[in-house]
This record gives sequence, structure tokens and C-alpha cells, in this order.
Amino acid sequence: MFDLGKRLRRNALIGALVLGPFGLLVLFGSITNNVDGPAAARVFSGIFGAALLGVAVLIALLWPVISRTQQLVLEHTGIRWHDPRGRPFTIRWQELAEIVVHRKWTPSRFGRSSAQVRVELYPAGHDFRKRHPDLEHLLREGEGRPHYRLTLGPNKTAATIVDEGLQRFQPRLRQGIREENQPPSAR
Repeated sequence: MFDLGKRLRRNALIGALVLGPFGLLVLFGSITNNVDGPAAARVFSGIFGAALLGVAVLIALLWPVISRTQQLVLEHTGIRWHDPRGRPFTIRWQELAEIVVHRKWTPSRFGRSSAQVRVELYPAGHDFRKRHPDLEHLLREGEGRPHYRLTLGPNKTAATIVDEGLQRFQPRLRQGIREENQPPSAR
């Protein structure tokens, strides 16, 4: 199982817990005249504190969206997208001809490389589209043979996790990880 929102939830929660109190302290300090220097320094610290507090409040307001469950589950019967507030689906292994995991590397920032990961599902039969109208939003027809693309986002470890799950549950469908723009440090 790969949980798409785990890292986002953790980072947002840490950000809100750090920025909120810090912003409140800076804002309170500027209001109570506890900032040394000219009036411009007080004004700047007040704006800065309000901005930090605003980010924390924004995270709190968007928490239902941030904490949304989105999981890709590989199990003995097939592949399942668990998304209670979105478009969940289930596909049995017998309905697929192959599965390709793509990892497209992006230029490194601050010494850390990242990658966009997507999973491409190739149907085994021509009636797959009729049986799965719920996957229409994932269909890609103009790129060679028709397939369904599920984007997992910027998490370079997602490709390895999904590939290991495929190797465990359905090695016949597994085509490995196809790397694009791989940096020398990740090889």
C-alpha cells in the first residue's frame, strides 16, 4: 500500500505547529511594542507575524483537503485506488496486460533530487473500457496503445514501493521502473 497524503499531512502539521505559535509571538511582540528599533521595524514584524499566523490558519482551514485519504493498494486480487472523497476503483489482475511504473526526475534543488511518479495500466481486453467507465478520467489514447495513467505525484520512493508490490503480487504484469532524466547521483 502506498499512501499519497502521508508526507503532505506530516509536513503541513509540522508547519502549522511551528509557524502558528511563532507568528503569534512575533505579532504579539509588535503590538505590545516589544520590538527594538524604528517604527518601521515594528510594522514589518507585525506584517511578518501576521503572515506566519495566516499560513497556520490557512493550513487549519484546508485540513480536510490536506488530510484526505488517497491510497494505492496492491493486493492478491488486484490493484485498488482507495479515495473515499474522490474516484475510487478496483481492477483485478486478470483484466490487465501489463503495468509500467515511470519515474521522471526533476532538477535537484538544495542538493535534493525529486521525481514525479506515475503508474500506467494497460488493459488486457477490448471490453475493459466498458467494464470500467469510472476510469475514463485516467485514459490516455493518443500515446501509442490506449492505457490508463495514475499520477502518484512528487515522491521518488513511490516508484520503488509500487514496483516491489507488483513483484510480490503480480510479477507477470510488472515491467519494472522506467527512469526519465535520471540524475547521476540517483543512479
